[in-house]
Amino acid sequence: MTTLLLAIIAVLVVTAAADLFSDKIRIAAPILLLVLGAGVALIPNMPAIEAMPEFVLTVILPPLLYSSAVNMSVSEFRRNLLPIGVLAIVLVALSSAAIGFAVNLMAPGVGIAACIALGAIVSPTDAVATAIVKKAGVSQRVVTILEGEGLVNDATALVILSSAVGAMTSRISAGHVVLDFVIAVVGAVVIGWLVGRVMIWLRSKINSATPDTVLSLATPFVAFLPAEYLHSSGLVAAVIAGLVASHRGPRLLTPTQRMSSKTTWDSLMMILESSVFLLMGLELTSVVGDLEGDSFGWRLALGVAAITLVLTLILRAAVTMPLLSVLARWSGRRARFKSRLQHASEKFGAALDLESALSQQESQQTNATHQGRRERFQRRLTRLVSDLDYHTDHPLGSREGSVMVWAGMRGSITLAAAQTLPLGTAHRSFLIFVAFLVAAASLLIQGTTLNQVVRLVKPARTVGVSRDEHDAIRQLIRHAARAVHPPEAICNLLVKFNIDVTNKDADRDHIRRAAMTLARQQFEAMRNYSGGDDDDADSGPGQFPLGSMQDRRRLAEISYDYALDIIIAQRTALLDANDAGLFSPEGIGEALDILDADQLSLETRAISLN
Repeated sequence: MTTLLLAIIAVLVVTAAADLFSDKIRIAAPILLLVLGAGVALIPNMPAIEAMPEFVLTVILPPLLYSSAVNMSVSEFRRNLLPIGVLAIVLVALSSAAIGFAVNLMAPGVGIAACIALGAIVSPTDAVATAIVKKAGVSQRVVTILEGEGLVNDATALVILSSAVGAMTSRISAGHVVLDFVIAVVGAVVIGWLVGRVMIWLRSKINSATPDTVLSLATPFVAFLPAEYLHSSGLVAAVIAGLVASHRGPRLLTPTQRMSSKTTWDSLMMILESSVFLLMGLELTSVVGDLEGDSFGWRLALGVAAITLVLTLILRAAVTMPLLSVLARWSGRRARFKSRLQHASEKFGAALDLESALSQQESQQTNATHQGRRERFQRRLTRLVSDLDYHTDHPLGSREGSVMVWAGMRGSITLAAAQTLPLGTAHRSFLIFVAFLVAAASLLIQGTTLNQVVRLVKPARTVGVSRDEHDAIRQLIRHAARAVHPPEAICNLLVKFNIDVTNKDADRDHIRRAAMTLARQQFEAMRNYSGGDDDDADSGPGQFPLGSMQDRRRLAEISYDYALDIIIAQRTALLDANDAGLFSPEGIGEALDILDADQLSLETRAISLN
């Protein structure tokens, strides 16, 4: 037990140290941990370490993929669904077949089915490895595509791997493979969506941050296990549950819940990611030791691994570059329809106003039904126009394609999948060693040179939120706050300060600011109250009448509810704009963070009053 505790402490310390020093020496933390683990494994008399593949696939990968999905913008994922699907499905299938036939030519004794299994093992990129890409400063659209590819392509690879393993003992048709994949993905999507909705609903009923965080930690496993039991992809189910949490969480969970959950997940993510790469390095001795009893030597393994790595890059370029060319042509064609869509949207809005004026005689229920349909259709038009703007403002050219090709690194899923090969597989140790070499070489070569590639090809870089977008978001927030009318008690106080709240032409922003000022004064008066005989005295010029202690408390509660209503209205407006794709995820995220801070400050004041 003492040895285990010392090992855990060592992993935590090394993880923290690698994260701290990675920026200083400009080498990504996963690469540092991989090299460190390999160095430790090469120490003489170091015992061989071999992780159970089920542990990696069942315990480590589901929360990692779930956390990546939670942090991903659902609107960005939707907008890039086509390139993500092509890279995650078509490219993996093509790579599995091409690499399988190439390896079979170099090592014919392995068997074509086992070679295709190796192709499936080394084909998927790793969502964890894309953490290296983020620090290179490439555009957010490139990062979204790479992350989405890493979240989805595991299912394709594991289905092809399972089919190839089955083909070693029996004949399996291509139709059977396609059917297995469809069942695995569709079942996983349904299960992940249901689990995500149910877990978010349960978490929304909890007011305490600690049990909410515990439920969030359980969510990826709750989605993974039933999907695997029903022969679907548990990893895809965990991803879908994460996307549901990303979309529904800001609407249903409190800032305290989300901030607590995010802090916990960030720490857990760093530990799990670091453990995966450190474990890869530590397994070097075990992988090399298993190869000693194989008739194929390490020289052939090196040659096969080198050819395989080159093939993965060639195939990736052969799919990525034409894909981006097609996307560019489609984006150009769609841009020409933007003016038509905007004109149609304007005509539709005018028609809505006319219909609303002519339908005064209709029942209230009928009007509400028509209004709901009109609003949904209007939102679809708005989202379609914003999607056109997104593809026009964030084009993908050959420069971005070059980065996407070089950033497609292999990682933990490759080694974990290799170790799931049945023990009776011919030349199993040889295949595992090749997979290990491909994953390690991919991380070391591509990971250490990615920054140089970015500087060389000069793709579109990540840009901050523009001033125009900031102004538009502020205007949206002001409009949402203006729509929340002050309570009657607040209005009565404003009248005492000679602020006319009944005039329709009054400045609503001025009234709102005055009401918010009163709200803050209510809290300050309650907090500083020490009793005495001056309960009915005024607090001075420019301040509200204090009144009795009971009146103050009641007014403080009204002020709290009013301020909270404004924050909720502003957050809802921001989330609706995010669903419509009107602003960038960065701009929406900054505004939501400010609202969360305001609400937390408000709640802290309310607690201090009690």
